[in-house]
Amino acid sequence: MIIEQFSCVRGSNTIRGVVYRPEGGKLPLLIASHGFMSNNRTIKTEAMKLAQMGFAVVACDFCGGGIGSKSDGKSTEMSVLTEVEDLLAIIEAASKLSYVDAGNLTLCGFSQGGFVSAIVAAKLKDRVRRLILFYPALCIPDDARKGQMMAAKFDPKNIPETLRCGPMKLGRCYVSDVIGLDPFELIKGYGGPVLIIHGTGDKVVATSYIEKAFDIYLAEHGGVPGENCQVVYIHKGGHGLRGLMGRMWLDYAFFAIEKFLQGKALILNVDVKLTTSEKTKLAKGKKVKAYFTGEADSPFFKGTVDPGAYDEQIYLGSRPDSCHAVYTLTGTDYTGQSCTVSMINDLPAGGKKDWFRGWVPTPSSDSPNLKFLGAQQCEAYAEMRRSGPFIHIWADPNVK
Repeated sequence: MIIEQFSCVRGSNTIRGVVYRPEGGKLPLLIASHGFMSNNRTIKTEAMKLAQMGFAVVACDFCGGGIGSKSDGKSTEMSVLTEVEDLLAIIEAASKLSYVDAGNLTLCGFSQGGFVSAIVAAKLKDRVRRLILFYPALCIPDDARKGQMMAAKFDPKNIPETLRCGPMKLGRCYVSDVIGLDPFELIKGYGGPVLIIHGTGDKVVATSYIEKAFDIYLAEHGGVPGENCQVVYIHKGGHGLRGLMGRMWLDYAFFAIEKFLQGKALILNVDVKLTTSEKTKLAKGKKVKAYFTGEADSPFFKGTVDPGAYDEQIYLGSRPDSCHAVYTLTGTDYTGQSCTVSMINDLPAGGKKDWFRGWVPTPSSDSPNLKFLGAQQCEAYAEMRRSGPFIHIWADPNVK
């Protein structure tokens, strides 16, 4: 991994940041944009993971954009729209780096940086190859109209010249620049591949904003779900995906990015609810047969787990050495047609070494719209909970 300094100019301000990249030339370029009150160092972990995927990642501090910013500019002069101008300047400068492929540009934004990235993607349209949004703060204009933006409270009809948001002092422009904007009109027009990652426990950005954004991007793809327009919800994940579960949440998020870059789509989320179990002693270890119910929800299919679903586990120690789950889902596909999805999901012997990622699902469906499920080996990720695992299954919807 090569780590080096980066800088560019926007007006009278110098924007400073860091480049993370593997060795080699003509690397796909990715611009990572941090969130409100942050700086590029707060997304260092994410930037390095993206660089390990083969990108030249440029992560900069927005001008006046956060605590500890190394870029010029005052926080009282910063707004979503000034950060849009910053990002445009960063793109122009980063595209001239000798080791990048300027024609292969990805924008990746976090929170406010996600909103900014989505606006810029709509402005640049075909120039942006793909867009990855982590919990994008599309709520900012509505928050301004309500008179409360994070910890800053004010009268939206009489915006003060300065306002305090925790340790950060904001200027009137932070509110006035966005109070009349429709975030969903601003992001319309980008028709490239989009992946949105959002926690269902996010108390800063409501899930309704993500759902509406997904509908807008899906419309750009003809209204048919696929590998080029995806939303991945992280169960109970909070804003920033930090906390006790943060490591697992980020692991799952980057698994999702990995599949997205491979052209695969999240076609099933199965929320498993364990009910009863029976144990059998073996010569070495034990066998546990656990029965479950549950629900499935995704842009491709919505339904419930039929009675009789089970997961048979072989224990040779404290954790299962292998698992074999069999179940059927009954519901509707994305066209509203009634159908079933039959599933065999295995964690092969020794799979406990890669418990979250080691699953091998084999689905099939009687829906002609989901026929691709039976034509390939799928991949799965399991979020583990006491009530039962949350299984996420990826497939290539273009396989015939």
